[in-house]
Amino acid sequence: MPSSLYSDCKTLEEAFVAQWSNFGQAPGGTYHEDEDLTWTEAPVAHLPYNAVIRTQFTGDADDRINGMLRHFKSRGVQFLWMVHPLSRPADLEKRLVEHGLQLAGRETGMCLELDGWHRSDDHPTGPIACLEAKDEETLKDFEDLIVEYWGLPQETHAYVDGFTRWAFRRGDRGVWLLAYQNSKAVAKAYLSIQGPDDTASIWGVYVKPEARGYGIATTLTALALKRAAELGKSRVVLAASQMARNLYRRIGFKETCVLLVYASAALPVPLQGLQPL
Repeated sequence: MPSSLYSDCKTLEEAFVAQWSNFGQAPGGTYHEDEDLTWTEAPVAHLPYNAVIRTQFTGDADDRINGMLRHFKSRGVQFLWMVHPLSRPADLEKRLVEHGLQLAGRETGMCLELDGWHRSDDHPTGPIACLEAKDEETLKDFEDLIVEYWGLPQETHAYVDGFTRWAFRRGDRGVWLLAYQNSKAVAKAYLSIQGPDDTASIWGVYVKPEARGYGIATTLTALALKRAAELGKSRVVLAASQMARNLYRRIGFKETCVLLVYASAALPVPLQGLQPL
Protein backbone atom coordinates (compact mmCIF):
# COMPACT_ATOMS: atom_id res chain seq x y z
CA MET A 1 0.00 0.00 0.00
CA PRO A 2 1.47 3.42 -0.95
CA SER A 3 2.50 5.50 2.07
CA SER A 4 0.00 8.29 1.28
CA LEU A 5 -2.89 5.82 1.05
CA TYR A 6 -1.74 4.09 4.24
CA SER A 7 -1.72 7.46 6.00
CA ASP A 8 -5.26 8.26 4.82
CA CYS A 9 -6.55 4.85 5.91
CA LYS A 10 -4.82 5.17 9.28
CA THR A 11 -6.29 8.64 9.84
CA LEU A 12 -9.81 7.43 9.08
CA GLU A 13 -9.41 4.41 11.36
CA GLU A 14 -8.13 6.54 14.24
CA ALA A 15 -10.95 9.07 13.81
CA PHE A 16 -13.51 6.28 13.66
CA VAL A 17 -12.21 4.49 16.77
CA ALA A 18 -11.99 7.74 18.73
CA GLN A 19 -15.56 8.64 17.86
CA TRP A 20 -17.15 5.20 18.33
CA SER A 21 -15.41 4.80 21.68
CA ASN A 22 -17.92 7.30 23.11
CA PHE A 23 -20.47 4.50 23.35
CA GLY A 24 -18.27 2.65 25.81
CA GLN A 25 -16.87 5.62 27.70
CA ALA A 26 -20.22 7.29 28.39
CA PRO A 27 -22.22 6.47 31.56
CA GLY A 28 -23.47 2.89 31.48
CA GLY A 29 -20.98 1.73 28.84
CA THR A 30 -17.63 -0.04 28.90
CA TYR A 31 -14.64 0.60 26.66
CA HIS A 32 -12.02 -2.12 26.10
CA GLU A 33 -8.66 -1.55 24.43
CA ASP A 34 -6.40 -4.61 24.28
CA GLU A 35 -3.23 -4.92 22.23
CA ASP A 36 -5.06 -6.74 19.43
CA LEU A 37 -8.70 -5.72 19.86
CA THR A 38 -10.75 -2.64 20.71
CA TRP A 39 -14.47 -2.84 21.44
CA THR A 40 -17.36 -1.05 23.14
CA GLU A 41 -20.22 -2.33 25.25
CA ALA A 42 -23.47 -0.65 26.18
CA PRO A 43 -26.44 -1.57 28.41
CA VAL A 44 -28.77 -2.05 25.43
CA ALA A 45 -29.38 -5.09 23.25
CA HIS A 46 -29.91 -3.25 19.97
CA LEU A 47 -27.50 -2.18 17.26
CA PRO A 48 -25.19 -0.26 17.00
CA TYR A 49 -23.90 0.29 20.53
CA ASN A 50 -22.03 -2.97 21.13
CA ALA A 51 -19.23 -3.18 18.58
CA VAL A 52 -15.73 -4.38 17.79
CA ILE A 53 -14.13 -1.26 16.34
CA ARG A 54 -10.50 -2.24 15.70
CA THR A 55 -8.88 -5.64 15.07
CA GLN A 56 -5.14 -6.38 14.96
CA PHE A 57 -4.90 -10.13 15.62
CA THR A 58 -1.40 -11.58 15.57
CA GLY A 59 -2.19 -14.96 17.11
CA ASP A 60 -5.10 -17.38 16.72
CA ALA A 61 -7.72 -15.16 15.08
CA ASP A 62 -10.46 -17.80 15.12
CA ASP A 63 -10.06 -18.37 18.84
CA ARG A 64 -10.32 -14.62 19.54
CA ILE A 65 -13.34 -14.24 17.25
CA ASN A 66 -15.04 -17.17 19.00
CA GLY A 67 -14.33 -15.59 22.35
CA MET A 68 -15.92 -12.27 21.35
CA LEU A 69 -18.97 -14.00 19.87
CA ARG A 70 -19.45 -16.03 23.05
CA HIS A 71 -19.12 -12.89 25.15
CA PHE A 72 -21.74 -10.89 23.26
CA LYS A 73 -24.03 -13.92 23.06
CA SER A 74 -23.81 -14.41 26.83
CA ARG A 75 -25.06 -10.84 27.23
CA GLY A 76 -27.89 -11.36 24.75
CA VAL A 77 -26.95 -8.32 22.64
CA GLN A 78 -26.64 -7.64 18.94
CA PHE A 79 -23.28 -6.30 17.82
CA LEU A 80 -21.26 -4.91 14.92
CA TRP A 81 -17.74 -5.81 13.83
CA MET A 82 -15.93 -3.16 11.78
CA VAL A 83 -13.30 -4.17 9.22
CA HIS A 84 -10.88 -1.38 8.29
CA PRO A 85 -8.33 -1.62 5.45
CA LEU A 86 -5.61 -2.00 8.08
CA SER A 87 -7.42 -4.73 10.05
CA ARG A 88 -5.52 -7.96 10.66
CA PRO A 89 -5.51 -10.74 9.62
CA ALA A 90 -5.93 -9.81 5.97
CA ASP A 91 -8.73 -12.38 5.58
CA LEU A 92 -10.68 -11.11 8.61
CA GLU A 93 -13.90 -10.56 6.67
CA LYS A 94 -13.85 -14.17 5.38
CA ARG A 95 -13.36 -15.45 8.93
CA LEU A 96 -16.22 -13.33 10.28
CA VAL A 97 -18.59 -14.79 7.68
CA GLU A 98 -17.44 -18.31 8.55
CA HIS A 99 -18.33 -17.53 12.17
CA GLY A 100 -21.87 -16.54 11.21
CA LEU A 101 -21.70 -12.76 10.89
CA GLN A 102 -23.27 -11.06 7.89
CA LEU A 103 -22.13 -8.12 5.80
CA ALA A 104 -24.39 -5.24 6.84
CA GLY A 105 -22.78 -2.29 5.09
CA ARG A 106 -20.00 -1.19 2.76
CA GLU A 107 -18.88 2.37 3.50
CA THR A 108 -16.48 4.45 1.40
CA GLY A 109 -13.77 6.26 3.35
CA MET A 110 -13.35 9.81 2.03
CA CYS A 111 -11.07 12.74 2.84
CA LEU A 112 -11.10 16.49 2.16
CA GLU A 113 -8.16 18.85 2.69
CA LEU A 114 -9.50 22.12 4.04
CA ASP A 115 -6.68 24.18 2.57
CA GLY A 116 -8.16 25.64 -0.59
CA TRP A 117 -11.70 24.43 0.10
CA HIS A 118 -14.33 27.07 -0.61
CA ARG A 119 -17.84 26.78 0.71
CA SER A 120 -20.55 26.77 -1.94
CA ASP A 121 -23.14 29.54 -1.88
CA ASP A 122 -25.89 26.95 -2.31
CA HIS A 123 -28.57 26.98 0.37
CA PRO A 124 -31.48 24.62 1.06
CA THR A 125 -34.68 25.45 -0.74
CA GLY A 126 -37.83 26.21 1.19
CA PRO A 127 -38.32 27.32 4.82
CA ILE A 128 -35.25 25.53 6.24
CA ALA A 129 -32.87 26.74 8.95
CA CYS A 130 -29.59 25.03 9.88
CA LEU A 131 -27.98 25.62 13.26
CA GLU A 132 -25.67 24.22 15.93
CA ALA A 133 -27.29 22.49 18.90
CA LYS A 134 -26.30 24.44 22.01
CA ASP A 135 -29.05 23.87 24.57
CA GLU A 136 -31.23 21.14 26.06
CA GLU A 137 -34.09 21.67 23.60
CA THR A 138 -32.02 21.40 20.44
CA LEU A 139 -29.99 18.50 21.85
CA LYS A 140 -33.26 16.63 22.51
CA ASP A 141 -34.19 17.16 18.85
CA PHE A 142 -30.84 15.61 17.89
CA GLU A 143 -31.46 12.62 20.16
CA ASP A 144 -34.93 12.09 18.69
CA LEU A 145 -33.42 11.84 15.21
CA ILE A 146 -30.92 9.20 16.44
CA VAL A 147 -33.78 7.16 17.89
CA GLU A 148 -35.78 7.49 14.67
CA TYR A 149 -32.89 6.48 12.42
CA TRP A 150 -32.16 3.26 14.33
CA GLY A 151 -35.79 2.51 15.24
CA LEU A 152 -34.81 2.18 18.89
CA PRO A 153 -37.37 0.97 21.45
CA GLN A 154 -38.39 3.14 24.39
CA GLU A 155 -36.22 1.30 26.92
CA THR A 156 -33.04 2.39 25.10
CA HIS A 157 -33.82 6.10 25.02
CA ALA A 158 -32.36 6.88 28.44
CA TYR A 159 -28.97 5.50 27.36
CA VAL A 160 -29.07 7.43 24.06
CA ASP A 161 -29.92 10.63 25.92
CA GLY A 162 -27.23 9.88 28.48
CA PHE A 163 -24.29 9.37 26.13
CA THR A 164 -25.29 12.30 23.92
CA ARG A 165 -25.52 14.70 26.85
CA TRP A 166 -22.32 13.29 28.40
CA ALA A 167 -20.41 14.03 25.19
CA PHE A 168 -22.11 17.42 24.82
CA ARG A 169 -21.28 18.55 28.35
CA ARG A 170 -17.63 17.52 28.09
CA GLY A 171 -17.17 20.21 25.47
CA ASP A 172 -14.20 18.48 23.82
CA ARG A 173 -16.01 15.93 21.65
CA GLY A 174 -17.53 17.75 18.72
CA VAL A 175 -20.28 19.86 17.18
CA TRP A 176 -23.94 18.87 16.84
CA LEU A 177 -25.71 20.30 13.77
CA LEU A 178 -29.44 20.34 13.01
CA ALA A 179 -31.76 21.42 10.21
CA TYR A 180 -35.32 22.59 10.82
CA GLN A 181 -38.11 22.73 8.27
CA ASN A 182 -41.10 24.80 9.34
CA SER A 183 -39.66 24.74 12.89
CA LYS A 184 -39.49 20.91 12.95
CA ALA A 185 -36.15 19.10 13.24
CA VAL A 186 -35.70 17.10 10.03
CA ALA A 187 -31.95 16.44 9.73
CA LYS A 188 -28.74 16.14 11.71
CA ALA A 189 -24.98 15.83 11.33
CA TYR A 190 -22.15 15.45 13.82
CA LEU A 191 -18.63 16.84 13.54
CA SER A 192 -16.18 14.93 15.73
CA ILE A 193 -12.94 16.61 16.79
CA GLN A 194 -11.54 13.45 18.39
CA GLY A 195 -8.73 11.44 16.85
CA PRO A 196 -5.66 12.88 15.06
CA ASP A 197 -4.95 16.48 16.10
CA ASP A 198 -5.19 17.94 12.60
CA THR A 199 -8.31 15.98 11.59
CA ALA A 200 -12.05 16.25 12.19
CA SER A 201 -14.60 13.69 11.05
CA ILE A 202 -18.25 13.83 10.02
CA TRP A 203 -20.71 11.17 11.21
CA GLY A 204 -24.41 10.60 11.54
CA VAL A 205 -25.71 12.64 8.61
CA TYR A 206 -29.40 11.82 8.43
CA VAL A 207 -32.24 13.60 6.64
CA LYS A 208 -35.81 12.48 7.25
CA PRO A 209 -37.41 11.05 4.09
CA GLU A 210 -39.96 13.85 3.80
CA ALA A 211 -37.21 16.49 3.89
CA ARG A 212 -34.96 15.06 1.17
CA GLY A 213 -34.40 16.86 -2.09
CA TYR A 214 -33.94 20.32 -0.57
CA GLY A 215 -30.14 20.27 -0.34
CA ILE A 216 -30.09 19.89 3.43
CA ALA A 217 -27.32 17.26 3.61
CA THR A 218 -25.06 19.43 1.45
CA THR A 219 -25.63 22.46 3.65
CA LEU A 220 -25.06 20.55 6.91
CA THR A 221 -21.82 19.10 5.51
CA ALA A 222 -20.65 22.56 4.45
CA LEU A 223 -21.42 23.90 7.93
CA ALA A 224 -19.43 21.03 9.46
CA LEU A 225 -16.45 21.82 7.22
CA LYS A 226 -16.65 25.50 8.13
CA ARG A 227 -16.65 24.66 11.85
CA ALA A 228 -13.73 22.27 11.37
CA ALA A 229 -11.70 25.06 9.77
CA GLU A 230 -12.65 27.44 12.58
CA LEU A 231 -11.42 24.85 15.09
CA GLY A 232 -8.02 24.74 13.40
CA LYS A 233 -8.37 21.40 11.60
CA SER A 234 -6.64 20.89 8.25
CA ARG A 235 -8.61 17.89 6.96
CA VAL A 236 -11.96 16.18 7.40
CA VAL A 237 -12.71 12.48 6.90
CA LEU A 238 -15.94 10.50 6.77
CA ALA A 239 -17.42 7.13 5.82
CA ALA A 240 -20.03 7.54 3.09
CA SER A 241 -22.83 5.21 2.12
CA GLN A 242 -23.23 4.33 -1.54
CA MET A 243 -26.19 6.71 -1.67
CA ALA A 244 -24.13 9.66 -0.39
CA ARG A 245 -20.83 9.24 -2.25
CA ASN A 246 -21.71 11.52 -5.16
CA LEU A 247 -22.86 14.25 -2.77
CA TYR A 248 -19.51 14.23 -1.00
CA ARG A 249 -17.59 14.07 -4.27
CA ARG A 250 -19.35 17.25 -5.42
CA ILE A 251 -18.34 18.97 -2.19
CA GLY A 252 -14.70 18.00 -2.77
CA PHE A 253 -14.09 14.76 -0.84
CA LYS A 254 -11.77 12.16 -2.36
CA GLU A 255 -12.21 8.41 -1.93
CA THR A 256 -9.49 6.66 0.08
CA CYS A 257 -10.64 3.22 1.20
CA VAL A 258 -13.52 0.88 2.01
CA LEU A 259 -14.86 0.19 5.51
CA LEU A 260 -16.92 -2.98 5.91
CA VAL A 261 -19.56 -3.43 8.60
CA TYR A 262 -20.45 -6.95 9.74
CA ALA A 263 -23.28 -7.66 12.16
CA SER A 264 -24.80 -10.42 14.25
CA ALA A 265 -28.29 -9.45 13.05
CA ALA A 266 -29.86 -7.60 10.17
CA LEU A 267 -29.75 -3.84 10.53
CA PRO A 268 -33.15 -2.25 11.24
CA VAL A 269 -32.62 0.11 8.29
CA PRO A 270 -30.35 0.12 5.24
CA LEU A 271 -27.13 1.83 6.34
CA GLN A 272 -27.14 5.49 5.26
CA GLY A 273 -23.71 6.17 6.70
CA LEU A 274 -22.38 5.11 10.08
CA GLN A 275 -24.31 6.82 12.86
CA PRO A 276 -22.27 7.13 16.07
CA LEU A 277 -23.96 10.15 17.71
